[in-house]
Amino acid sequence: MNRVLLLMFVVLMFLYTTGLEADRYLTDTVHNRLKSALNRGAHDASLQVDRRKLAEGRIMFDRPAARKAFEQGLRNNLQLGEDGLPLPQTLFREPPELLFEDYVDESDPGDLFPRSYVQTDRSITQVLKGPAVIYQIRIRMPKAHVFSYDGYIYKTVIYEYPLNGGTIN
Repeated sequence: MNRVLLLMFVVLMFLYTTGLEADRYLTDTVHNRLKSALNRGAHDASLQVDRRKLAEGRIMFDRPAARKAFEQGLRNNLQLGEDGLPLPQTLFREPPELLFEDYVDESDPGDLFPRSYVQTDRSITQVLKGPAVIYQIRIRMPKAHVFSYDGYIYKTVIYEYPLNGGTIN
């Protein structure tokens, strides 16, 4: 009887640790995929600049085009449909929510770089060396089992054009 109880305990511990390991793997995968998708989307958004102002030597973002490029980048990299909902049989079950977006560019000639960018309510603090696009999203963490984290993951990305003495590096 002791051996049967011991064997049952060992099997239950094995199942429990296997579930935790699957949950850890899922968490790592979600964070890596989300960060890569955000970086690619922000990169695409940062390329949407006003060509006329660029010819004058100033970087100013075309904000509607940048937002559209960011959303398209997220759709492509997170396997989302045109409506922004995750496709069937993919990692995520709920769509990402864009919580915050900001564009720091040379639209105000009095603003100089480097500059400190602070959004205390969003926990964003960064020294910007040049014009930048800033996005923050959240997405519900997929669950591997009953004991998995049931909440949101928040990710922020800042993609910038570092300037050196007024010229693009």
